[in-house]
Amino acid sequence: MFSLNNVSKSFGNLQVLKPTTVDFHTGESTVLIGPSGCGKSTLLRILVGLIDADAGTILFDGTPLTVQNIQQQRQRMGYVIQDGGLFPHLTARQNVGLLASHLGWDQAKVKARVEELAELTRLPRVALDRYPSQISGGQRQRVGIMRALMLDPAVMLLDEPMGALDPLVRFDLQEDLRKIFRTLGKTSIMVTHDMGEAAFFGDRVMMLGEGEVVQEGRLEELIQNPTNEYVARFINAQRIPQS
Repeated sequence: MFSLNNVSKSFGNLQVLKPTTVDFHTGESTVLIGPSGCGKSTLLRILVGLIDADAGTILFDGTPLTVQNIQQQRQRMGYVIQDGGLFPHLTARQNVGLLASHLGWDQAKVKARVEELAELTRLPRVALDRYPSQISGGQRQRVGIMRALMLDPAVMLLDEPMGALDPLVRFDLQEDLRKIFRTLGKTSIMVTHDMGEAAFFGDRVMMLGEGEVVQEGRLEELIQNPTNEYVARFINAQRIPQS
């Protein structure tokens, strides 16, 4: 789905992403994990085109991403951030259907798709016509997921989507989100710092440290055979039980 070749990014004198060459496979769920400042969110924002890489090339489904085509290609990417990132002056329904309406979808088609996604994400119908301030944090996150799924994207990119939720709400949303991805067969790339969440979602876990990928594979491989002391310390700090 994505193929990166020597992609790097610096902010001033700080190189937050060292030259990185990696593939993200179609139909696979990949989790980017690591401490704050390791480069995982920067990598995700480069993939979705929110920031430009300083060097290197990115192929998205075989097509090079460029300044000229990123806006069009982004319509094939669903992007979810903490607390949904909703527009406060629009209702949940309007937030979800905004881009489809902008692209000229018939309003009956927009309405039908919003209703379909509400059922898929288990969002109460009564919440659709409320504003973000009038619904709970978990419901806002469900609306954010609905908005990301509205155009039936090829890939879902999620930047710590459940980091601001309390444990019980987070648990329920994790269960529903994994079910949605498996039902729809979506390629997904998720950023988290939580090893439990990585284990729950990830077909493949990619650990970053100081701007580079330090180890990737199934979580069990990272736990049982960490490549270096950095990986071992990160795992042990989260009290992941050894099998």
